[in-house]
Amino acid sequence: MTNTVAFAIFPFEHKGYQFISKVAETSRYLPQIVAIKDEFIKMNIGAIDELMPDIEEMSWASIEKQIYVINEGGTEMFLELVGVA
Repeated sequence: MTNTVAFAIFPFEHKGYQFISKVAETSRYLPQIVAIKDEFIKMNIGAIDELMPDIEEMSWASIEKQIYVINEGGTEMFLELVGVA
């Protein structure tokens, strides 16, 4: 038996990068997040701006390292860098 977790995916672009915010389908918060999808994306963008205000000058590896720190200890919600816009 595997413990595979399925995620709802919320893609967005910000400052020239493509991100996805993933929320476990079993999360009790998912219905609220779906209901406020645009606000949820704005919350993600606000977190990126707060934690990486100089993202335009950061290397891909530096951004991924910061996202690792953001996601550390997470169980239901994760942010991923997936590409360049």
